[in-house]
Amino acid sequence: MRYDDSCGIHHALEEAEALTEPKHKFVWMMIPGLILMTINMIHIAPPNFLLPGGHPNVSYYPYSFLHWAYSDVVALYGARRLFLHTIPYFQNIIEYPVLIGLYMSAMSWLPGFWGYFIGSGLGLMAAFVGALYLLRQTAGEKAAWWFTFSPLLLVFGMLNWDMLGLLTWGLTIAAWRKQRWFHTGLFLGLGVVTKFFPVVLLPYMVASLYQKDHRTHLKQFLWGFVLTGIGINLPFALFAEEGWSEFFTFNSGRGPDPGIYQWLFQMGILHIDTVNLLSAVLTLTGGLVFLALLWQGKLDAVEAGTAALSWWFLCNKVYSPQYMLWVYYAILWVDVNIPLLLTANAAGLLDFGLAMRWLALGTTNSPFLQQFVNTVPAPIIAFRDLTLLATAIMPWARHRAKNGRLTHKLP
Repeated sequence: MRYDDSCGIHHALEEAEALTEPKHKFVWMMIPGLILMTINMIHIAPPNFLLPGGHPNVSYYPYSFLHWAYSDVVALYGARRLFLHTIPYFQNIIEYPVLIGLYMSAMSWLPGFWGYFIGSGLGLMAAFVGALYLLRQTAGEKAAWWFTFSPLLLVFGMLNWDMLGLLTWGLTIAAWRKQRWFHTGLFLGLGVVTKFFPVVLLPYMVASLYQKDHRTHLKQFLWGFVLTGIGINLPFALFAEEGWSEFFTFNSGRGPDPGIYQWLFQMGILHIDTVNLLSAVLTLTGGLVFLALLWQGKLDAVEAGTAALSWWFLCNKVYSPQYMLWVYYAILWVDVNIPLLLTANAAGLLDFGLAMRWLALGTTNSPFLQQFVNTVPAPIIAFRDLTLLATAIMPWARHRAKNGRLTHKLP
């Protein structure tokens, strides 16, 4: 029996078991995660003195960093003038893919800042429930419990709109494992126009279907992807090119975030163009290695995509702390690897604390900033990067160990 076949049977059995369980069990399961997200929502809600004119002003930033309460959901309501109700991308430049831009703008039509804030939060909570449900139905109950109790929800649940992207990741993999090829492509396209990161699954799913000579299934998959991934983007690319392209150009001119790239950049060893090139080459090289492992039957499409996602985050010059929530959710679709899950939780929380403290010292012109920079970030960033590296290796190591056990049992 091929590894892919046994994996499919395993997931089918888990899904059948989940479907026979009482519905109220899922209600209990989603409560811990919703509580964590609600606490996060209450914590990041800005006091009224930071809302002159009904929206956050520049004083929001040092306050939110000092109180570990920063959120893009709050900040961009003022920074992107969402309260003016302009047409996203056509009249307003937004550095996010189309569906998040539309989501932000749609929520801004609710009454005032608090309508926008509460509506945004409830929408992200609904996305969490959907992502949790898909995980439970397809990856199993154990994986779902690890997701709903993750402390990462306490700090990243409403830091950004990532929960919408996680929902598309779950939809894509759930459809893939059910062999609904058109829907897989459809949901993957939605992921690309929501948060873009799910694009890492595309080459591995295409290669997997092509290798198995499933040309009809491959066409169905690609048609689904074209319909959403290209179809939704196209009108904005054609008629609102300046606003739409900001997502693709925003990061290219940015300096590298804290890490090895930033250190080499500040030392004058690397120029920004060299950083961009090195980041792209390393990311592509790793992606091709995972593709070769898939072609040799040592990874399946989801495992390869998970490894590629983590490798991309490791090699990219731009990194935000909430990316660890993506890594954590992706791990759960592959394996409930408890040591790695605990490590990812710890790395994400430490990275969040590092970012908040660093930004607080910087925005308040603290005399202790340089001392902090010289002593605190390096071990935390190293721990985070090692976690990303371990996640990139985990699917291959798991597959190798599984095959080793099967070989050992043969007479």
